[in-house]
Amino acid sequence: MKNDVFTPVSTYRLQFNGEFTFKHLEAQIDYLHDLGITTIYASPIFEATPGSVHGYDVTNPHAINPAIGTIEQLHSIQRQLQAKGMSWIQDIVPNHMALHPANSRLMDVMERGPVSPFYNYFDIDWAHPDAALTGRLMLPFLGQPLQACLEAGEIVLLFSPEGWQVKHGGLAFPLSAPAYEVLLNALPQDDTATQEWLQAMQRGIEKPHTIKEWQEQKAALFARADEKRLQELTDQVNNDKALLGGLLDHQYYVFTFWQDADRRINYRRFFTINGLICLRMEDDAVFDEYHTFLHELYREGLIQGLRIDHIDGLQNPAGYVRRLRELFGARCYIVAEKILAGNETMPREWPLQGSTGYEFLGDVSQLLTDQQGFEKIARHYRSQFPELAKYDKLVAAKKKLILETQLQGEWDNLVRYCYDLGVAGKHVKEQDLKAALGLLMIHLPVYRIYPEQWPLSTRSISLLEYAMDGALRSNPDLTDTLELIRSCWQLEKKSAQGIPFLQRMMQFTGPLTAKGVEDTAFYVYNALISHNEVGDAPEGSKCSLIRFHEHAGNRQRYHPLSLNATATHDTKRGEDGRIRLNTLTLCPNQWIQQVQHWHQVNKPFTGDGKTPAMPDMNDEYFIYQSILSGFPADGVITADFRERLSAYIIKVLREAKVHSTWAAPNEEYEQACLQFIDNLFAADHPFADSMAAYFEKINEQAQVYSLTQTLIKITAPGIPDIYQGCELWDLSFVDPDNRRPVNYAQRGQWLARLQQQEKAGAAQLLAYLHQHRTAGAEKLYVTWKALQARRANAALFAKGEYLPVYNHNDHSVIAYARREQDKWCLVVAPLIAAAHAGREGEPLTMRLPDGAPVKWQHVFTQEAVTLHNGQLPADMLEKFPVAFLLSE
Repeated sequence: MKNDVFTPVSTYRLQFNGEFTFKHLEAQIDYLHDLGITTIYASPIFEATPGSVHGYDVTNPHAINPAIGTIEQLHSIQRQLQAKGMSWIQDIVPNHMALHPANSRLMDVMERGPVSPFYNYFDIDWAHPDAALTGRLMLPFLGQPLQACLEAGEIVLLFSPEGWQVKHGGLAFPLSAPAYEVLLNALPQDDTATQEWLQAMQRGIEKPHTIKEWQEQKAALFARADEKRLQELTDQVNNDKALLGGLLDHQYYVFTFWQDADRRINYRRFFTINGLICLRMEDDAVFDEYHTFLHELYREGLIQGLRIDHIDGLQNPAGYVRRLRELFGARCYIVAEKILAGNETMPREWPLQGSTGYEFLGDVSQLLTDQQGFEKIARHYRSQFPELAKYDKLVAAKKKLILETQLQGEWDNLVRYCYDLGVAGKHVKEQDLKAALGLLMIHLPVYRIYPEQWPLSTRSISLLEYAMDGALRSNPDLTDTLELIRSCWQLEKKSAQGIPFLQRMMQFTGPLTAKGVEDTAFYVYNALISHNEVGDAPEGSKCSLIRFHEHAGNRQRYHPLSLNATATHDTKRGEDGRIRLNTLTLCPNQWIQQVQHWHQVNKPFTGDGKTPAMPDMNDEYFIYQSILSGFPADGVITADFRERLSAYIIKVLREAKVHSTWAAPNEEYEQACLQFIDNLFAADHPFADSMAAYFEKINEQAQVYSLTQTLIKITAPGIPDIYQGCELWDLSFVDPDNRRPVNYAQRGQWLARLQQQEKAGAAQLLAYLHQHRTAGAEKLYVTWKALQARRANAALFAKGEYLPVYNHNDHSVIAYARREQDKWCLVVAPLIAAAHAGREGEPLTMRLPDGAPVKWQHVFTQEAVTLHNGQLPADMLEKFPVAFLLSE
């Protein structure tokens, strides 16, 4: 997919919602263009649940969310973007929609059942063996069991001129077709008028109309209804608990206690979120209907590219991508959200431009880590918490925890599917099959594989065998059952049932890994939490300078148009907070001693010593790292920072699932942790001053390494993606903190100042930048100048070779050239390298590749640079922390 494709030069991710709308974007188009951005990278903009802050809970993929704007506004924006040579990439959500009354497709299913054209649109098991769920969609939204809700009057029948609805809390669902028989039976025999009206409703609701046809017929029927009589009938139902219960028994859905979904379920959810119901996107009819409006936007030139959300949730991602490419054509830019584990790469046969860049984030974070220093910190951590020392065992334990406590229903469904397909015969004990499948999913080292046809790829078989080996080691007693499962992919025994079974299992291994690893283990194993990140890993994911160059070369070779991300709406902490923590690897012993000192000073705040500490040492250590990573750049601790930190820690504790959970919050422990934070920042306590002093020791270095990260992102192979607001320091915590409104007025003012200072000459500009480093002026400057240079030399960065350059035998800097015909660029930037500490002023000694130009222009210092005998000037990094040169 390298030819004739729309190619963004840079992207800027925007989170649209009621607080940032199309109108707000229009006010920032000039700023983004001046910054050097060529492409808006938009979060989902389609109709979503009321008040949605992220847009992934789509209710109607055929309309713009009115809270964000209108189609007319989008046309206006497109004209403005086109005038500036800018474009739009749209985030789409093909895996799931909201299970919400605003979802008209699903409501039609719940009202009309099998006659609805959308009956098979959603991934619902209508034949679930639980009698309560057979033919009925489970609605796990009750705060207590159904009978208790009925007794408490929490569920009522509502009547309005638009129809009947069954209401619980803020949710109201349509009355299903079979329930009209209950209403008929509740009428007096002499009420023939109402009987005839209800029978007319029955006849209409049972016909296979389109949604529009049925709604028009329904409206006409209700227009001639006796509203007073129907309200009396409604009151009769609500005043008779038995009658109301009987009515509920005749719905195409059944209300259940929300926690029941952890034990049984008859629809596929997004992860463990009850309010998001998955789609059967493998069905051609579903694919065609879902993408109609989206393709219309593309045909009209309103969007030029797509970002596929959660591609791993689809039954057959490869097939989906091919259909999407066929529909949108070769020119459409398409990337997919995919978390690549270990040495995993994007499947090269998929007709995509690449990924959304999580793996790039991990590579850069590992590159900007002193590995020896990191290992010292990790070794000390493991000595303090021996029960957490084996990270792979911790991951397996947390995946097992999720499987047993939150995915029991999905697990049971997979077991039943095995029997239904004939993968397992009736002679296989159900408990053995369930245990074997569980172990296989737990030990799969990646989110999923992509079975589509025989033979499976060598890599897929290798990953399945790895999982099988782990399962066999965990429980040898299950060998016979595991060998039966293994026969699904063994070449000599493969069956027609093997592919659909593996595809279905893969739809659950992704959520299991996501919930068990990034949403649990990442909050438990806390050696250095900057590496507890999507695309990265707390252990075993090293990326040396040499390896980074290899990865960058492969990226240019196979997916040169993948996004380069260092912050997203899914990252666990801000990109600059992450680098700040990585800087600790320069001085591991000092950090360990500092933490030990804080622990002693703050010990009185964790309890009396007779009862378990609150917070425990592991959570206490997490809190210290979080404070340091998010510590305000100006060093001023505000009430806002403390509130954000406290909200973040509550989420951390519940995600960790050690002392508290979302399902059963441990308020005593949570409040003790919040009180601990309050005590840390008490006016008469020395911790705040001590933390500020330590922050000052590392912050200046950390800020320089953040510039390295920014420059690599913009100049290495791939398309640089700037997450909203990250042109200045990004010290945010996990969502929703990283979705806070961005102060664009402030950013626009800073950019205007830099443009003004540039006119005054390089010396004054560089002095100004250094003076305002704390505010992020240098990062904004690097972002602005590098993006402008990239836009002016688009072919160089889209197609140019990637040529590593080494500084003698010293890995204290990263350097590389890009070359496209006779145009060159050169990047030189410092790395976090303890072996080089104290020698920062030493001259560079690096030789450029043969054929490199002699004369260059330094993008940041505006100086002319001349090579001597093929070597760079020794003082290249003296005037500005990072260097970016373009050939003259």
